[in-house]
Amino acid sequence: MQDIKAKDIENFVARYYKRNFIVNALDMAFFSMGSTFYSTSTIFPVLIKNLGGGNIHIGLLPAITNLGWTIPSIIGAKMIEKLPRKLDFILKWTIGERLPYLIIAFLLILLAPSNPTLTMYISLFLLFIAALTGGILYPAWLDYIAKIIPPAKRGTLFSVGFGIGGVMGIFASFLARRFIEVYSFPYNFFYCFISASIALGLSYLFISFAKEPDLIVNSDDLNLTQYIKKLPDILKADRNFTLYIVGRILSALGGMGIGFYTIYSLKVFNLGDEYAGVFSAFLLSSQTVSTFLMGPLGDLRGHKLVLSIGILSLLMGYLGLIVGIGPWTAYLAFVFLGINFSTFMTSGMALLTEFAPIELRPVYVGLSNTLIGPFSFTAPIIGGILANRMGYKSMFLIAFILTLLGFLVMTFLVKEPRKSQ
Repeated sequence: MQDIKAKDIENFVARYYKRNFIVNALDMAFFSMGSTFYSTSTIFPVLIKNLGGGNIHIGLLPAITNLGWTIPSIIGAKMIEKLPRKLDFILKWTIGERLPYLIIAFLLILLAPSNPTLTMYISLFLLFIAALTGGILYPAWLDYIAKIIPPAKRGTLFSVGFGIGGVMGIFASFLARRFIEVYSFPYNFFYCFISASIALGLSYLFISFAKEPDLIVNSDDLNLTQYIKKLPDILKADRNFTLYIVGRILSALGGMGIGFYTIYSLKVFNLGDEYAGVFSAFLLSSQTVSTFLMGPLGDLRGHKLVLSIGILSLLMGYLGLIVGIGPWTAYLAFVFLGINFSTFMTSGMALLTEFAPIELRPVYVGLSNTLIGPFSFTAPIIGGILANRMGYKSMFLIAFILTLLGFLVMTFLVKEPRKSQ
C-alpha cells in the first residue's frame, strides 16, 4: 500500500471534501435517529420492564453503556495505530454496534412470548456487545474524521450531522411513542427496534461511500502491556492535554445532578408528571438549535471556548434550580442543559482531534475516553447518594462547585490547542 505525502493528502482531502462532508453528516444523522428508537434512557428501560425486569436490571443500562463505551477505547486505539486507513476497520467492526438491535427485534417476536426472562438477559448482553464495539471504534472513527475533514470544518460537520439527527430524533421519538401505544407487546417494541435497524443500516450505507487517503504512521512496536505502561508518559509530556482531562473530569463529576433535574423540579414547583414532557421539549429544542450553532462557532473562535460555554451553561442551570424562584427557572435549567449537551456533542469531539500529533491522535482519543468515562459513570451514583443523605439542594450545590472548578480549569488553564501549537 502506497504512502501518500502531506501535499498529496491535502489534495485528496480537498478533492473529496464535499462528498465526505455529506456522507458523514448523513451517517451521523441516521445513527442519531436510530439510537432514538432504542434509547437507553426511554425505550430500553420500558422494554426491560415489560420483559419482567426490575430496578436492578434497569439500573444496569447506564452501567453497560458507559463502561462498554469508555473502557475499551484505549485498546481500540492500540488496534488501529498502524493501519494506513481506518475506514475499512470501521466498516468491519461497526457491524457489531448495529446488528445487535436487529437481533433483539426478532428475539422479541420469536423468543419473548415463550421466555421473556431469557430474552431480557440476551438483550442486555447484546446491548453490552454494541456498547463495547462502539468504545473500541471511537478512536478509529474520530481519527478518520480528522483525516478527511479540515480542522476548520470539523465542528461544522458535527453540528450539521448531529443537528439533523436531533430533528430526525424528535420525529423518531413520536413514532416510537405511537408504536408503543398502538401495538400490543412485543410487536410494539419489535417495530421500534426494526426501525432502529433500518436507520442504522442507512447510516452504514452512507459512511461506506466515504473516501479516505492512505497514511502510514510510524509507531513504536510495543505489545499491549508495554503500550499501556507508556500511556502516563503522554500525560506527563503534554501538560495542556492533562489539564484538559482534569477539567473534563471535574465537569463530569459536576454533572452528578443532571439526572435529578426532572424529579426535583416536579417536586419543588408542585408540577404534575405531565410536565416531564414539557421539560423534554425545552431540552430537545434547545439542544437541536444550539447544535447547529456551536460547531461553526468553535471552527471560527476555537472549540475550547465552546466547551467553556457548555460548562458555564450547566452552572447557570444549577443556579436556577438552587435559587428556585418559580417554574420558569426549571424551564431555563433545561434550556441551559440542552446547550451543555450540544457543546460536548460538537466541540467536545472537534477539540480532542486538535490536541494530538497525527501519529498519536487515536491514543489521545482513547486515553481521554477511558480516563473520563469512569467519572461520568460514577457521578450520578454519587449524586443519588448525596441527594438521599443531604437533600437535592445540597447535592446541587456540591455539583455546582465541582462544575465551577471544571469551568475555571477549562477556561483559564487549558490553552486553545490550535493557538498553542
